[in-house]
Amino acid sequence: MTQTEKPKRALIVDDDQLFHMAIRSVLQDLFSCDSVPNCDEALQRLASISYEIVFLDISMRTPNEGLDYLVRLKERQPEATFVMTSGRTDFDSARIAMQRGAQDFVPKDFQPEALRADVARILAGRERDKLLFARNRELLRNQSAAQVISKSEAMEHLMRQVRRAVGGRANVLIQGETGTGKELIARQFRQVERDGALIPFVAIDSATIQSSTAESQFFGHERGAFTGADKTKKGLFEEADGGIVFFDEVANMPIEIQNKLLRVLEEKEVVRLGSVRPIPLSFRVIAATNRNLEEMVAKGQFKDDLLQRLQVLPLLIPPLRDRKDDIPALIEHFLRVHSPDGLRFRFSEDALRAMMAYDWPGNVRELGNHVAYVTTMSDSAEIGTADLHPKLRQELDRKSWSGEPQGAVSHYEKMRAMERELLKDSYQKWGDNLTQMAHKLGMDRSHLYAKLKEFGLRAPSGTPSKE
Repeated sequence: MTQTEKPKRALIVDDDQLFHMAIRSVLQDLFSCDSVPNCDEALQRLASISYEIVFLDISMRTPNEGLDYLVRLKERQPEATFVMTSGRTDFDSARIAMQRGAQDFVPKDFQPEALRADVARILAGRERDKLLFARNRELLRNQSAAQVISKSEAMEHLMRQVRRAVGGRANVLIQGETGTGKELIARQFRQVERDGALIPFVAIDSATIQSSTAESQFFGHERGAFTGADKTKKGLFEEADGGIVFFDEVANMPIEIQNKLLRVLEEKEVVRLGSVRPIPLSFRVIAATNRNLEEMVAKGQFKDDLLQRLQVLPLLIPPLRDRKDDIPALIEHFLRVHSPDGLRFRFSEDALRAMMAYDWPGNVRELGNHVAYVTTMSDSAEIGTADLHPKLRQELDRKSWSGEPQGAVSHYEKMRAMERELLKDSYQKWGDNLTQMAHKLGMDRSHLYAKLKEFGLRAPSGTPSKE
């Protein structure tokens, strides 16, 4: 790890101290590991520290504490990878955990080499997801107002609010879950023209602003104001004069920097470092957040005065699960974006039903990533259920969306029959070496456990079925 690279962090949620030590000993060269004994403390940690991976025990203070808290924990930090742990092999619990968003399952009697292999695979998958996310974020950033997908009544209502707010000067607070497109909505306010040109739009990632450099970033500096200041530089607010300052994820802004921002909003002027001359400015602030700022105010984590100045015009972006009428149009949009060399992909009826039935916890961003996945991995222009992202195929294991007439052999049933034969042949070859079998099949080991039991290919004791 280089000096500038942040260490990877893992959180172990378990009341078993010996298990904490076992995980640490195996992964100490890969992660900085934190431990908490229950899910309430995990919620507090996830609110303030970012983790790549969370090991979550199924049973702690209650037999299913980990399962009961999993959705809340993922909502607190959706970017983290959640791995369930248990001292017993419980296929039903593992299946429920996967349905609720866990990515893997690790038994407490794990083999160190197998755990390291699983973690390496998880990290590789996270890197692929980051690349897809970065690609989609850049694509979304360049979209114009005409490309906001708003077929549902919920989004039409939001866009009517946006159109009314665009021509004003009041500050705007955009709230919505991760991946709903808060920055895309913010950029709609830039469509106002001044002298035939778009007004300035300065975007700031609130979490990256450091207290030591905030004044120089916000207000600018004169030449010679400090060591290394070899020329005069405008601050971000000066750059946005006559336009918009956009604070992305404003909830992540440190409290001491909130004080500096509040002063600028109140005075609408800045003084560069090394100068005493105030510079009057005209700008509009648009802030975005995926957190409840009123709750943060109550906890002393966000300034009430600042919240009142930001939320003059509050806008709420509905999650994708509440506006599923937008999904077909969003799919068509992302197919056009991601299709290589003009190749036109299309979704089969079964695949589209699966996409419509999924709840999309990562919202539009996750949908874009899924479309990017299928256009990259599919061998055919028609995308079927077998081509979908593994997370969606796990949903397909629980439901059948084929809708074919009763008595007909559906595409879903055919696919399950083929899947059973593949697993049966693989089990005959690899036996109880499930880690190797999962690796060869490109499956999560916990998902493989559940599938083998579902198809009756593995006896409860672990011995292969006689079939």
